[in-house]
Amino acid sequence: MADHFEGKERKERNDHGGRQKRYNLSPAELQQQHLERLFKKIDKPVHIPEPLREKSSKAPKEFVRNVPGSSAGAGSGDFHVYRAHRRREYARLKDMDEREEKDKDVLEYEHRIAMLKERDEERTAKRRAKRQKRKQIQKTTETKKAKVKEEEEEEEEEEEEEEEEKDSLKDIYSTQTQQEVV
Repeated sequence: MADHFEGKERKERNDHGGRQKRYNLSPAELQQQHLERLFKKIDKPVHIPEPLREKSSKAPKEFVRNVPGSSAGAGSGDFHVYRAHRRREYARLKDMDEREEKDKDVLEYEHRIAMLKERDEERTAKRRAKRQKRKQIQKTTETKKAKVKEEEEEEEEEEEEEEEEKDSLKDIYSTQTQQEVV
C-alpha cells in the first residue's frame, strides 16, 4: 500500500546537475519558488497582467433571409443557422441584463454611501453644535466665576484695608489715650 501512495508524496530527487526537483508542491511552496526565481533575476522587468476587461458583445446581425416559397421546404442547414443566431442573441441579451444589474447595483451602492455620509455629517454637525454650546456655557461660567472671584478678592482686600485702617486708628487712639494718661 505504501508503494501505491509513493507517487503522491513529496519527493526530492537529484538530477544530473545536482539540482533538486520537487513534486506535488503546495500552493505556498509554488509561490515561494516563483518569487525566488524572480528575485534571482532582479534586473529583469516583471510582466504584470492587466485586469480583465468587460466582454463586449457584437451587435446583432441583420439577416436578409431568402425565404423559400411555400412549395419548397427549408434546407437542412437552416436550423443550425437559426440555432447559432438564437444562441448569440440570448447571450447578448444576458450580457445586457448583467450590465444593467451591475449598473443598478453601483447606483444603489453610491446612493447608500451618499445617504450614510449625509447622516454622519448631520450627526457630527449636531454633536459639534452641542460641543460649541457646552464650550460657550463653560466659558461664560468660567468668566462669571472669575468675575465673582475677582469681586470676592476685591471685597476681601477692601475688608482687609478697612480692618487695617481700624487697627491703625485703634493704635493711634490707644497711643493718644496712653499719652494723655501719662
